Amino acid sequence: MNLLGIESSSRKLSVGLMKEESFSELHSEKINDTANSLPQLSKKIINNASLSFEDLDTICISAGPGSFTGLRVGMSYAKGIAMALDIPIVPVSTFDSLAYNNASKELSTLIYSHGNTFYICEYSLNNGILLKSSEPKSILKEDVLELSNNIVLNGPMNIFEDLKAHNLKIEFKELSVNNIVKIAHQNFKLLKTKSLDNLVPEYVGNFEVK
Repeated sequence: MNLLGIESSSRKLSVGLMKEESFSELHSEKINDTANSLPQLSKKIINNASLSFEDLDTICISAGPGSFTGLRVGMSYAKGIAMALDIPIVPVSTFDSLAYNNASKELSTLIYSHGNTFYICEYSLNNGILLKSSEPKSILKEDVLELSNNIVLNGPMNIFEDLKAHNLKIEFKELSVNNIVKIAHQNFKLLKTKSLDNLVPEYVGNFEVK
């Protein structure tokens, strides 16, 4: 399977390509430049693998939550390619990407939004598999400080350092297009869709347009 992956839910874009069993990835050097960088990086990573867009079997993309603009641009680009090539899209929750391969029995995944607001989704280990135990929602910093589970956070480093100073069981994790691709590949039949009209980014609570 040739699978193009797009991680556009943060301010810095990354794209990945699974060609059969090999994987490669590229990252934008610019912040908040998804609209310009995405077509260029996608073309470059496909050319580097001696493939063409017509060789793609599917596209996977971070579905959010995260950067409003990045998610919107990434989803629109993925839909355009999927429609032109008549191939499916595999949307992957950004929360699932953060939780991927975590061995915690109870895990809170956090994505920083703005101000004192965070997005959260909680997971529990069930028969060796980490599954969602709550619906995604937005919470305030004061609620974060009450968390007792292990926490994985994606956000600015100063936000992480501030929370860490409160003795939370917290670790920082970059968003990974590699995780997006692995989850999509492992759950292809479950997650794939050609219903592009109903495919929208996952926005949680109130968001700040950036």
